[in-house]
Amino acid sequence: MVVVLEKLFIVQFQQCPLDFQKKFRKVYQQLKIVDSVNEVKGTTFVNKKFYKLIIDNSRIALKVEGEKITIGLFLFNEFHNPER
Repeated sequence: MVVVLEKLFIVQFQQCPLDFQKKFRKVYQQLKIVDSVNEVKGTTFVNKKFYKLIIDNSRIALKVEGEKITIGLFLFNEFHNPER
């Protein structure tokens, strides 16, 4: 599958600790080689096109359109600090 990262997600992701980034990168690699999003541990079906990826306490939105997965934003980012 083709995996696309939106700019907003990248900005938020860069603020996460390295341990979390490593976990995400493993899932990212899995998403690129699977036939269905359901094959990746931590994904949950939300509705027609959308899935939720859970890593630790964070939740990430996935939009699936055919062979394309768009990772758009954090639904909840446990590392977000609004005071930054």
